[in-house]
Amino acid sequence: MRPPEEVHPRLSLPLTAEGYAAANEAFRRCWSVDRAEVLSFLRAHPPSIGAEGLNVLGVGVGDGSFDLQLIDTLHSLVGDVPLSYVAVEPNEAQLDGFRSRVSGAPKRNTQFTFLALRAEDYVPERRFALIHYIHSLYHMPGGEERLLRMSLEHLRPGGRLLIALSSERGGIYQLMQRFWNELDYSFSTGGLFGQESLRELFEQNAIPYRYELYPHVSIDVSACFEPKPELGRNLLNFLHQADMQRAPESLRQRVLDALAELSHVVEGRRLLPHPSGVFTASTS
Repeated sequence: MRPPEEVHPRLSLPLTAEGYAAANEAFRRCWSVDRAEVLSFLRAHPPSIGAEGLNVLGVGVGDGSFDLQLIDTLHSLVGDVPLSYVAVEPNEAQLDGFRSRVSGAPKRNTQFTFLALRAEDYVPERRFALIHYIHSLYHMPGGEERLLRMSLEHLRPGGRLLIALSSERGGIYQLMQRFWNELDYSFSTGGLFGQESLRELFEQNAIPYRYELYPHVSIDVSACFEPKPELGRNLLNFLHQADMQRAPESLRQRVLDALAELSHVVEGRRLLPHPSGVFTASTS
């Protein structure tokens, strides 16, 4: 999806690496998530195993909290075969979190390689049974098609490309669209790339794919309106991918007004609809 046309200079409020890690953690606490559904989809469409074991590439892995669940799922599918896991993540604060998780709970027969790189700068040196982008393609503006092609080219026969994305009709997208001409989002995204844009890319390139959509996923944004300063502050930063504490108070209030309009109250919680989906493509 193309962003609204920019009509004047926008306010730049980039988050630090630590600030984004805190914002992402707040989001995960408040997101109804689709992790169980994504893992169920992977079980239904598993990759094949090569003679060398299972090579996996995770791109934009964050702090690895989902990746460890994914590794457990793969081991349940393929048994105790050797698993090599390459984790690519440009945010060093989050990547350090992944390393800490692994050191605190080692995975048997799993070798990790941690690379503090942007997806665009990573050059694969092998082929993989599984390459995944779990809610990460949003942060690779302009490179989505190239990364899609690169990933498919570096799958081994029978390999899987797995991508999870939210819908462009989701609440975060709608919120960002309203303020696109006021806030500079260029440090995190160049547009609003979601599952609709991904399906368009697959179809334009005649790439067969399968998918499932999860329309009932939402974000509990109650903390943004309640006296929970740290959680609400970090969540608002994530929703806008910006350090909203540096924004003028009048702008912050308009953001909260828009958030109230886009969300709805269910059993005392204020929920922002944010549907998601998972996609897979494979090599022959």
